[in-house]
Amino acid sequence: MKMQDVTRRWAAPAAILSLAAMLSLAALPQTAAASATREGSAQINYKILPSIKAQVVPNYQSSFGPTGGLGSGSTPAAGPSAVLGGGTVDFGNVVVGYEYLYKYAAQVSVQTNDASGFVVYGEGATDLNGSNPVPAPSTWPLQQTLFWLVSNAANTAFSPASAFNKTSGTPLGANGSNGINYGAGTPSPASQIWVNPGAGNVSQGYDYELRLSGSIPTSQFNVYIVYTVIGN
Repeated sequence: MKMQDVTRRWAAPAAILSLAAMLSLAALPQTAAASATREGSAQINYKILPSIKAQVVPNYQSSFGPTGGLGSGSTPAAGPSAVLGGGTVDFGNVVVGYEYLYKYAAQVSVQTNDASGFVVYGEGATDLNGSNPVPAPSTWPLQQTLFWLVSNAANTAFSPASAFNKTSGTPLGANGSNGINYGAGTPSPASQIWVNPGAGNVSQGYDYELRLSGSIPTSQFNVYIVYTVIGN
């Protein structure tokens, strides 16, 4: 089972220095050609527009990968498409009816000069898409299957976590591989995963939980998780 991360950011353009110059001259009377003087002052006002840069790194720490599945009779291991600092979040082979925790699944890094801070949203571009073999039905509800929580060494497959929602926007590319188009809107407030109140260069890591109900069909499932960053 694979989850692929896509970064999307909504922000002002890269930092632009906008100069608005006001020139104020005070002309003094000329007393003699030989001693003519000019005095004055100039005032320059400028404003730096807020900017945001964001990056998502899958499998961001060396001990990444799935744990859990207690009682399933199998030992979870990351699939072949999961590599340190890249690839996809690949749970590998998991057993229906059990719960798993994927450690260090994704790290979101944001750099901004906006003193008002930013909000990060995480959504599925679709529900889970089944293949190899294609199940019936071919998709499975994301909201009841995949969950997120802030990375912590104490996390387990049974730690409290929040569900990823399927977007109400329009997926771009095959199954949302190029992100999500929200039109003139924004992601749902229910999809907020991080609110940062100020400027800076900051990062936050996330683990994923997989909860496989006994009714989910046997298949390989994939979904794109899209992260969107919006300035406050």
